[in-house]
Amino acid sequence: MLRTNDPVIIVKNLTVKFRYIVALEDVTFRIQRGKVLLLGSNGSGKTTLLRVLSGLLRPTKGVVKVLGYDPFTESKELYSKMLYIRDSEDYPYMLTVSTVVEMLSEIYGDSKVEKAVKLLRLEDHLFKRIGELSKGLRRRVAMIEPISSDRELILMDEPFSGLDAESRRIITQALSELPEKVTLVVASHVPLNIGVDQVIVLEGGKLSYNGPYKTEVVQKYVGIDGFVCD
Repeated sequence: MLRTNDPVIIVKNLTVKFRYIVALEDVTFRIQRGKVLLLGSNGSGKTTLLRVLSGLLRPTKGVVKVLGYDPFTESKELYSKMLYIRDSEDYPYMLTVSTVVEMLSEIYGDSKVEKAVKLLRLEDHLFKRIGELSKGLRRRVAMIEPISSDRELILMDEPFSGLDAESRRIITQALSELPEKVTLVVASHVPLNIGVDQVIVLEGGKLSYNGPYKTEVVQKYVGIDGFVCD
């Protein structure tokens, strides 16, 4: 059982190699409860790190503990308390939004899912098929589960990538409504306006920064309007 002051995530000397490519090299850090922004350019190792933390990718070496569990030998226990949201929408395009809502309501309860639908402003799209929606709306549908799940840890990989400004704003606002007990780790080029507690920066597979939110750190990766300069 994880105590209140225990680290939610412990990473020590983490290295991941793919043949001759080193995706992560000797990365060490801890994450306490709160909201964490994981920054880094394409290829910096953000997705690799999230896949390791979620137990989908075994590291070459190093120690990883997530919510007190080993994600590779105690995945069943971990998955009951954690969600990993990838940078793609997984729902079949032929499903309607209402069908997704019904499925999630059976798992998490009507009230929590209904609240998430309202926060994400999806009420007018319930009877549309996923394939009929814009990318921004599809991503908002994908956000229903993490917002209604009440899991202790949520990992998100680039949830804002390629989205319109309205969907970015709506998703950010919805994420700000997560309970305090939920730890949110977001790999993103967008500095979340939801009271980020910790910033982790990866560069070339190495840890470049780990600490509190600092404007000068974030400005290296985002434009003056708060979004990345491509």
